[in-house]
Amino acid sequence: MYRRGEVGGVGRALRLLDLLRGYKRGRAVADLASELDVSTRTVRRDLAELESAGELIERTIIDGKAGARLVERAFGYVAITRRERYTLLAVRSMFDVLRGTPFHDDIESVETKLSQRLEPSERSEHTTFAQRIVYVPDGGTKAYDDKADVIDALLTGVLSRKVIRFAYVDSQGRRQRGHLAPFAIAIHKHGLYVVARRLKRPEEGAELTSAAAVSTFAVERFTEAEHLRAFPFATPADFDLDAVMHDAFGVHLAATDEPTRVVVEFSKERARYARARVWHRPQEAHDLPDGRLRIEFSTRARLAPIVSWVLEWGPHARAIEPPELVAQVVAELDAARRQYEAGARA
Repeated sequence: MYRRGEVGGVGRALRLLDLLRGYKRGRAVADLASELDVSTRTVRRDLAELESAGELIERTIIDGKAGARLVERAFGYVAITRRERYTLLAVRSMFDVLRGTPFHDDIESVETKLSQRLEPSERSEHTTFAQRIVYVPDGGTKAYDDKADVIDALLTGVLSRKVIRFAYVDSQGRRQRGHLAPFAIAIHKHGLYVVARRLKRPEEGAELTSAAAVSTFAVERFTEAEHLRAFPFATPADFDLDAVMHDAFGVHLAATDEPTRVVVEFSKERARYARARVWHRPQEAHDLPDGRLRIEFSTRARLAPIVSWVLEWGPHARAIEPPELVAQVVAELDAARRQYEAGARA
């Protein structure tokens, strides 16, 4: 079960309150203790403190066990159809690749809370939906088992607009420390990335007027992250998340001021598959006389992810423009061939 790290009494009590919300029958004290990784005695003490703070909590019995139910002051009934329940499960299954993160934990919590509102027959049917849909990730998934506190801090920074003090190890193994203003979270190829701007000092966050120099940071590479409550940041008016993402080419931010025209041709055998997807918005797809397909688009993204995309198709894709793209693809193929030749000689 995902843990949100070690928290103090106040933080734990707030977490306990969140665990009680949405459960019309309440929850067993033992289950609450298990989720919080504390003793049942600690849970009872926290429940008493919440009551002292003005929360209305009823003591009850759930399946023969001591329980507690939060009497929520405002309750609105939200009708959900059978098809919507099925779709919700589909979405939850997609988030299984993010197991160990607040995203997975929270969407699982939402589904559990909604299931409490179902009639017994509906709840019984809902349990069978897991055998009616599956999401199969490709390309592997990332592990976030030891990043609970880091992700919590990053999410708080994004949602509350607070500066983050961080430690990070980049793809070259170089260690970095500093401050950043986290504008958004990006999910790309089953991984989490933070779209942020580095700051020379935490006070600089309140003075941001431009989204220039935005970078992306892979969440698994953070070794430390702490949101600084005393240092809010202002999201620049010119920040546009869509403008810094590049569809299939993902979290690789723009590297050039002027767009580069990319042209790639696909073989007759793979033309149908290439046409079936939108790789870049906008893009143009042109059928060639011999059954091949030509895809064209303009991008400000770096060429590196586009090189990888072309290589993924093996002999069924050929880079046409720009010349730099062609040269990089050829260089990668030559390097791969040399490796195989060296292995054969050995």
